[in-house]
Amino acid sequence: MSSTAIKLERAEEDALNKMVKKGLFANKDEAARATIVKYASDLGILSPAVMWNKISRHKRRKVTPEQLKKDLKI
Repeated sequence: MSSTAIKLERAEEDALNKMVKKGLFANKDEAARATIVKYASDLGILSPAVMWNKISRHKRRKVTPEQLKKDLKI
């Protein structure tokens, strides 16, 4: 896995922190990865399945798509 440093505005940092605090993600790295996958999917760059398969080797919180949808409705 490569490492990339990203400078965030305060509002973006707050959003990542809230995602972690609500328990949607284990840490800010996971939240950022999920956000990138979602945005790339929305733009039609890659399908979520292709992107998740590429990063599936990394440990993440185990959550089904149905549970994630439910969690995001909070």
